[in-house]
Amino acid sequence: MVMEEKHKSSESRSKESFIVQIANPMLHDRLHTLSVEYSISEEMFVNIAIKRLIDDVELVRNLRLGRIKPE
Repeated sequence: MVMEEKHKSSESRSKESFIVQIANPMLHDRLHTLSVEYSISEEMFVNIAIKRLIDDVELVRNLRLGRIKPE
């Protein structure tokens, strides 16, 4: 399980926290191994992966809507 905290940029910072449950034990082992190998927290790896997933979904949506032309 991994916790993420999101800080909003305002004077009164509020946090959003949620838990990500990794159902696949092998995936968790690989995540832990990468975390140790690169000295980056597991939470950071999860945040990066989620950000990339969201960016990929947004790219596909924009391609589908014709906002971006394929090269």
